[in-house]
Amino acid sequence: SPDMITWHPVESEESKKRISVLHPRPGMFDSRLVEPGPYALYRDEGIVLIYNASNAANFNDPGLPQFTYAAGQALFDKEKPFKLIDRTNDYFIYPDKEYEKVGEVNEVCFVEGLVYFKEKWFLYYGTADSKIAVAVYDPAK
Repeated sequence: SPDMITWHPVESEESKKRISVLHPRPGMFDSRLVEPGPYALYRDEGIVLIYNASNAANFNDPGLPQFTYAAGQALFDKEKPFKLIDRTNDYFIYPDKEYEKVGEVNEVCFVEGLVYFKEKWFLYYGTADSKIAVAVYDPAK
């Protein structure tokens, strides 16, 4: 965007169709859907996107209940931000506590906010569409 107000979806140079950069995967925790979480991070390795995902009813991750929301991470190329380099095969946060498992919508950890504060990362997430929790990552450990 030249003015940070007007945005245009990225299109394939060959087909002129919009590019979808991340897709659900059969048999995985993200088999039903994927959607962005907090803002992406520009790192030396590339652009890191933390994303929310849902487990499908069929062809899903058998270790999670159907329709569970969990979060994964994807790495995109710095030069071509629409090019996926890698993504996690497993979720890094999922409903395992009672307040994440039971609520308005059961089995939900939905990551939304991320802040670096006092040498630690704080990841804010919705739990069972009922509460907000925070997970902490300390890079020094």
